[in-house]
Amino acid sequence: MADPLVVIYGSTGTGKSDLAVELATRFNGEIINADAMQMYRGLPIITNQLTPEEQRGIPHYLLGNIGLDEEPWSVTSWKREATKIISDIRSRGKLPIVVGGTSYYLDGLLFDEKLVESDPATTDGSETAAAKATRDELASQHPILRESAEVMLAKLQEVDPAMAERWHPKDIRKIRNSLEIYLTTGRRASDIYAEQRARKEAKRAEQPPSPWNLLLFWLYAKPDMLNERLDKRVDKMVANGLLDETSSVYDYLQRRLAAGDTVDRTKGIWQSIGFRQFESYLSAVKSTETDTPQAALEKLKQQGIEDTKTATRQYAKYQIRWIARKTIAALQEENLLSNFYLLDSSNISHWHSEVAEKGSSLLAKHLAHQPLPRPEDLSDTAREVLAEQLERSNRPETICNKTCEVCEKEFRIEEQWQKHLKSKKHQKAVKWAKRQAEGWPTRGVAKGDKVEEGTNDDVDADDADGQVPKP
Repeated sequence: MADPLVVIYGSTGTGKSDLAVELATRFNGEIINADAMQMYRGLPIITNQLTPEEQRGIPHYLLGNIGLDEEPWSVTSWKREATKIISDIRSRGKLPIVVGGTSYYLDGLLFDEKLVESDPATTDGSETAAAKATRDELASQHPILRESAEVMLAKLQEVDPAMAERWHPKDIRKIRNSLEIYLTTGRRASDIYAEQRARKEAKRAEQPPSPWNLLLFWLYAKPDMLNERLDKRVDKMVANGLLDETSSVYDYLQRRLAAGDTVDRTKGIWQSIGFRQFESYLSAVKSTETDTPQAALEKLKQQGIEDTKTATRQYAKYQIRWIARKTIAALQEENLLSNFYLLDSSNISHWHSEVAEKGSSLLAKHLAHQPLPRPEDLSDTAREVLAEQLERSNRPETICNKTCEVCEKEFRIEEQWQKHLKSKKHQKAVKWAKRQAEGWPTRGVAKGDKVEEGTNDDVDADDADGQVPKP
């Protein structure tokens, strides 16, 4: 019989780590961290790690185990190490519990075919030196790869019309990638992808059962209640010494830059929420060239706090969308949705009864091989959210080519276009543009509402959700 494995998904601020500790305490378990930022050592406040007291003596693995100068782990590296640890925990008769907010780590662990296609460590838009060299070499052999999106799309329509139909005319990155495949292999990307899908289906039909008897939890909180909780948590982080911790990271960065080191700030700890937002403040505080007035410093500090709150709320929204759009679809494909239980952590005063007790009851039945309830019967919230996300997952997408001139965004999916038109950000931008055109004062409607990178209410979990990235 397959060994039991508990996996806990959820956005930041829902109590995932607390549930993991509760279950580990009750069921003789040990915990494996699946949060990329919490793997960094010495930054418990920035990365929201449980304190030693909160860990309650439960062994935690892959937590605070890498230095600030180390690259974030790819899905492949994390899965390899996590799988070893799971086996070791089981060999000692204990229950492995995997928990974290980096859902692409968890997806990579559960779904083999998701490893390459969903690994942000290799598909975040950045290029390694080797990749850039390869791309430059290809362009020298095939000059069309240096042309505009329009020219490359025309060529792609000629050689691979199926792929050309999928991409927005201005999505130069995807157009180029599809054309590169044809130019380097002599085969259409659409044919290659079709063959890959067929192989996956054949492999799925032949593959042995999963080595794990899975029980999956999704800790979910209603957005308005979660946002309020996240704002309070940032205030608590500041009170507990966030700025001291951030200051130490800033000093470390300055020492490396002074030593002539190259620091890639597009990844790793430099992208953690709570560092970037306070850089302007720390730069002013530590400047030896200018004497910034105390009032100005306080303004920068307060702006950093507000920016941290905004970024945290947006990150939680991103995490929820990833689970809703990617994880649930993969679970449905693998026939695992019957093992996926949404625990409602919206009301923190009901966390013990709605999360700890319900989660423990489900796990007790699971370990005893007793029948489990249907996931949608666990609560009204579970019924509503799971039904909505399943409907969304099964809904066919309508292809479109539409551009919002006001917000300077392009859309490939009609459903996302309609959602954008109804969003608060778009409506604010339209109001601002109208007042500008009519010569009215724009007081109360900030121009920043028009395009606010990193805090946009329309940002989705990935490009495929309809918004075309800027090349």
